[in-house]
Formats: sequence, C-alpha cells, structure tokens
Amino acid sequence: MIKFTNISNTHIGRRSKKADKEKWYIYKTEYLLAAAFYKSAGGVGRIILDYILWKRSMNGSEWITLPNTHFKLEFGIERQRKSEALHKLERDNLIIVERQKGKATLIKLSVRN
Repeated sequence: MIKFTNISNTHIGRRSKKADKEKWYIYKTEYLLAAAFYKSAGGVGRIILDYILWKRSMNGSEWITLPNTHFKLEFGIERQRKSEALHKLERDNLIIVERQKGKATLIKLSVRN
C-alpha cells in the first residue's frame, strides 16, 4: 500500500485566494449609463453596452466591431435589430459609429463610464 504524506494540506481544484470582484467589468457598470442604453434602444442596446464593456475590459481598445454571428448565436439578435439599435444609440449620442463600405462597422462609447 502506498502512503501519501501531507495530503490534507493541498487544495485540489480550489483557488488559493478569492477573486477581486472590483476588477470585473460587470460590477463596474454604471446604472445610469445602462438605463440610457436601454431607454434608447431597448434590450438590444443594453446587450450592446455589455458587449462593448466586456470587449474593452479584455482588449483595452476603444474601437470595436459587433460580429453578427456572436450576437445571433449568443443572444438571438438578428443583424437588422442590431443595426436599428446602433442607429438609435448614435442618434442619442451614446456611441460613435464609423461605417465603411465593405468593412465591419466600428463603434466606441462617446460617454465616459
């Protein structure tokens, strides 16, 4: 029989320290900004805001694209609904949109969060 020593001192599958929730993008979301996006473009606008904040926290870049396949698979949002929401958000000066023919639309937040 094989004897194992100090097996009670090891933590298998557990993090040694708690995750810092202050660094998570979702806890940094300002409620007034989220409410403005929801009021402007409904639920699609709110999902767009969450995606912008998530991408910005991951990559750090200001200009991002909104891929149609991701929005369709993850949220069930068609490209037409996404386009309508972008027009509404741009109209209300919540985002800046840069469109080029034949290329993906680039967007960034025009308000500070």
